[in-house]
Amino acid sequence: MRVLLVNSLYPPADVGGAERSVEQLARSLVAAGVSTAVATLVPLGKECVETRDGVRIHRLPLRHLYWPYDGRRRPATRRALWHGLEAVSSLMDGPLGRVVKAERPDLIHAHVTTGFGGAVVRTVRRAGLPLVQTLRDYSTLCCRAALFRHGRSCAGSCLDCVLLTQGRRGATERVDHVVGISRAVLERHQEAGCFRETPATVIGNAAGGGGPAADGIGSRNGPLTFGFIGRVEPEKGIEVLLRATARLTGDWRLRIAGRGEAAYVERLRRTFVDDRIAWLGQTEASGFYQDVDVVVAPAVWAEPFGRNVVEAAMQGRGVIASRIGGLPEATAGAGRVALVPPGDVEALAAVLARVLDQPASWRNLVAPSKPVWTEASIAKAHVVLYRAVLANRASRISADLSQA
Repeated sequence: MRVLLVNSLYPPADVGGAERSVEQLARSLVAAGVSTAVATLVPLGKECVETRDGVRIHRLPLRHLYWPYDGRRRPATRRALWHGLEAVSSLMDGPLGRVVKAERPDLIHAHVTTGFGGAVVRTVRRAGLPLVQTLRDYSTLCCRAALFRHGRSCAGSCLDCVLLTQGRRGATERVDHVVGISRAVLERHQEAGCFRETPATVIGNAAGGGGPAADGIGSRNGPLTFGFIGRVEPEKGIEVLLRATARLTGDWRLRIAGRGEAAYVERLRRTFVDDRIAWLGQTEASGFYQDVDVVVAPAVWAEPFGRNVVEAAMQGRGVIASRIGGLPEATAGAGRVALVPPGDVEALAAVLARVLDQPASWRNLVAPSKPVWTEASIAKAHVVLYRAVLANRASRISADLSQA
């Protein structure tokens, strides 16, 4: 079996949860005997091909107004123009078509496709290939991919998003099978009218960090330490967490790992001055989990999954998470879990205080012996899915020929 994965970014590019998960999937498919290639975007230069961990990676220069992943904030009109042009541009058709011609995949598996525009669907149609789509964000429904605006989650889609994503919504009809990394993200799309008639499956993300922690590894004493890991930005709820810790008494620590817009992070550091708070910047996840007792995921937007939550559970750490999006699903298997309403500072502070009152029941937990999702189980689930999609496509072609 030959599979082509398509994702806007791929390591070592600006790595987030989606990029790590696609890389994990690619590596695990190769380990399962699947010939796997990746098509991804880069800002400048020539098309190039490299092989890493047995995966052939085609890096295609983005043909568009500007590179959207450089952290620069553009004027709203320029961003709208970017999305409007992406909806109609065919400039990425040629590069992606060349990848398909070179790799000769049996199917294409699309993930985050911002920048590719409609090239994926048009390429699939021209090549007569089946298409699997994994939902890792809300880019089908929202030009900001987050359904989050003005400090709050969107109940529906804004008018500009409806207009700018019309092509993406229509393209969902060309998908043979849709995968949600959580039931929450899948149902949000279905409620919006997308993929309602498309066969669907939920396959979560695997945790990184080398798998479950062994019993006793990472056992801790001293002041109870809370941890936040991820992008330091408003929708992740970092301000909610900082305001909640400001209400705590007693002996505690907070370690914040991750990057964010420099001016925003600096403002937070000046506003919430406390020697008990350590700002770590970008750091290795494995070391971070060894130095905290309880991981807090206080998101105020509908996180599609919650990779940090799964990793925390795998490392035997307690979890406090917002009751929103895919976060509750991601907590499955954690030794101790508390869910709080998103954005509720008082409720989060109350939970943090209860943890401080009962530290022994929240620290040095045993990691789950059978995690819900591992790299091997995710690869197996995808191989089964691919075979079913290919068999279904073959049976439909056979039926069409018999009726001709």
